[in-house]
Amino acid sequence: MATKKICFFVGHYDPARHVIMMYYERIFPKDVELHVACASKFEKEKYPLKRIKVVEFLDKKSRVPFKLREFCKEKKIDFLINLTGNAEVALALLIATVFTKTKKGIYFLGNPKLTFKNWFFLFSQFFTLRFLACSNEVSEKFKKFLFFSRKKTFYLPFPVNVNKFKPKDKKKLRKKLGFKDKDKILLQIGRVEPAQGSDYLIKLIKNNQDKKFLSIGQVNDENFKNHKFKNLTLIPFIPNVQLPDYYNIADMCIFLTKRNSYPYPPRESMACGTPVVVFDIGAFKIISSPATMKIPFDYDALQKQVDKFFSLSEKEREELSKDGRNFVINDSSEEKLIDETLDKLLGV
Repeated sequence: MATKKICFFVGHYDPARHVIMMYYERIFPKDVELHVACASKFEKEKYPLKRIKVVEFLDKKSRVPFKLREFCKEKKIDFLINLTGNAEVALALLIATVFTKTKKGIYFLGNPKLTFKNWFFLFSQFFTLRFLACSNEVSEKFKKFLFFSRKKTFYLPFPVNVNKFKPKDKKKLRKKLGFKDKDKILLQIGRVEPAQGSDYLIKLIKNNQDKKFLSIGQVNDENFKNHKFKNLTLIPFIPNVQLPDYYNIADMCIFLTKRNSYPYPPRESMACGTPVVVFDIGAFKIISSPATMKIPFDYDALQKQVDKFFSLSEKEREELSKDGRNFVINDSSEEKLIDETLDKLLGV
């Protein structure tokens, strides 16, 4: 039987995509050949891979689809699927696969708006074998938008490795990472920018001088950069293998995205036993655990929720912690989703 070859196309490679690729390296059968085609510089030292082969297309954007087409024909790729989700990428995949033996799929990592700009999805659907979405909200939206593709559109969240993201000794880790046992620590994961709630984060840090804030991710908000917070520790990047330690030293996680799919941080945090506060957006409606505290787009509601959490007894916090972890295990752990993942990506 011939080796099956799958290629994942990305505009840029980042920590979230690396988590996904490491997961695929572990679960795909050894007779499946895996590739990543990247339209930007791939940082090999930062993102080590064991069995996935990486190719870079460092050319003009207009040339990338044709380079990708040549690559797929040369390597005899069976299935080409993106790890992003805008119409521009859908066009690139169509150019790369039309009138070839390579089948194509669209995997929505984000939550694209259904605007005139994305009209190309309506045409592209007739040449797309499978539509996958990390969020149930996105899946249902595109089933309505892509009327003729309802039966080939599926909800498939990226899973959390609950054997790595798990509760650890908080006191021991805090000492190791330079924090005190009595510190009230709030953790923010991801880019610091308006779309990720940086405006709310600024006010929260300023109004809670009795607490320590830890932010892991790039700061893209110039207004945020202008502030000098004494109660904030900024870390631009942490290898994924070290993230569980930081989730574990925190009392609670702050994830203030205003528009997203079904991201890792809230679920990773809960898997580590750390409750998280988020905005009540469609992406999180599937989360039923009280360990995910949903609030409206209102600063006072955010402050109230933080105050409420720190007023809880130790027993109440323990109950939240257990409930959150159990939810992730049953909702989107690797063990829960492995069969479905293999079916949707290999059964084409």
